[in-house]
Amino acid sequence: MPHVQGGLLWRLRRARKLPDARAAGLRDTDRMPDGALRYDERFEGAAAAELALARAELEACNFVACDLTEASLQGARLTACRFERCELALADLADASLRDVTFERCRLTGVDFGRLERDPLGLEARFEGCDLSFALFRGLDLRAFAFEGCLLPEAEFTRCDLRGVSFAGSDLARCGFADCDLRDADLRAARGYLVSPFTNRVRGMRVTLPEAVGLLAVLEVVVE
Repeated sequence: MPHVQGGLLWRLRRARKLPDARAAGLRDTDRMPDGALRYDERFEGAAAAELALARAELEACNFVACDLTEASLQGARLTACRFERCELALADLADASLRDVTFERCRLTGVDFGRLERDPLGLEARFEGCDLSFALFRGLDLRAFAFEGCLLPEAEFTRCDLRGVSFAGSDLARCGFADCDLRDADLRAARGYLVSPFTNRVRGMRVTLPEAVGLLAVLEVVVE
């Protein structure tokens, strides 16, 4: 999805009457009030205490090596943003919206993505080389998500639409899938998964050997 254009940004500011960081003469490290609009800014090495992200409008922003452990992003709107090497363990994403957001080599352990807002425009995010251990995904349409080269041990996917989603090269040891639609999902080179065809829809799911033998284990088939 292309970056938000200037005209749309102007309309958002006028409609919501949110403060603009540059117009206010504030630096990136200044603490902004809840609901602030940040556009096309870079934050490097910042801590959660320095950034008020709850209910913020974040557009085309880059976060690099930021410590956002247990940070509140409640009600935040993230569009075309990128997080690199950030700590986001136990971050609160209640009612937040993700549109064209990329997480690269970030730690997101224990994050409850099931609390994301059900955006009528859909949710869109990509995780590359991230640690998503113990993360929760419940009742979500994740067709515009990707989890590539990620760690997902003890993560849980429940009642999620995962059609066509890529888990390529990810570690799915002890990752649970319950009542999910995995048709045409890409699990090639993924490791450690056990996906039951009885409680999930798996037609067309792409897998590779030897990991695919785990599917037979669920069926109690003995491979000799």
